[in-house]
Amino acid sequence: MVEFVVDISWPAMIWLGGAPGAGKSTIAWLLSRHFDLPLHPVDMWTYDHQERLPAASATLDEELARGPEHAASAFVAAAHARLPLVIADVRARAAEPVPVLVEGPQLMPSMAASLPVGNAVFLLPVPDRTRAARAFRPDARPDRLERLIARDAVIADLVRGEAAAAGRPVVDVPEDPDWPAIYHAVYSALEPGIVGKLAPGRELAEQRAFENDVAARQGRLWAEATQRDVIPGSTTAPYWWACECGASGCTDRSPLGALPPRTPR
Repeated sequence: MVEFVVDISWPAMIWLGGAPGAGKSTIAWLLSRHFDLPLHPVDMWTYDHQERLPAASATLDEELARGPEHAASAFVAAAHARLPLVIADVRARAAEPVPVLVEGPQLMPSMAASLPVGNAVFLLPVPDRTRAARAFRPDARPDRLERLIARDAVIADLVRGEAAAAGRPVVDVPEDPDWPAIYHAVYSALEPGIVGKLAPGRELAEQRAFENDVAARQGRLWAEATQRDVIPGSTTAPYWWACECGASGCTDRSPLGALPPRTPR
């Protein structure tokens, strides 16, 4: 195993990683609301990170055409390249001592060497679970779908191997998951790392406002990249509004754009 350490002074974080299609985003969202944690989905920074990194040498379709092992290797290499940006983005949130809940398939077990035991867990879906999760995505055209599923299966195997080598816990996700049980398993693995929560009121509201700003920017950049319009209230792009009321445990999750612009704080 190759340890990937960026900075010994990492900000306080807990990680929910694993292969695509495992339900990470939903479980992370629920955890962030149940425990008033800052939520940091790496996928919400995709276009922002593209602007801050050198241009990719090949498109996703070109990588997939070269086979699932090559495409998985390219994905992991890109994930390693993005890690310093993820750390910098989390640090800029200034949420400490409250840990930021970071989630995304880009979080590999070999990258977590600077995280304490109990601060990372990885979900591993079977291919049919990945297929079910990807079937409704905008990129789910048949020729690409099967190639993505094959790549994602290789990523799952890589995650499993790295987690075993690093002593990090994994949670297997079957085709028809018992989601409450999956949630409980993730919470049990991360409970040691949930050492604080955002204070209700201004502190919680400001972190949710930050999450809204990130989602709004991602939506604009997604629209530019795909030449599509982001229609208020539409779920064409899966960007959601984080309620900024500051109330503990608030689960309002209206589509971003369906509500009036937030009042800056």
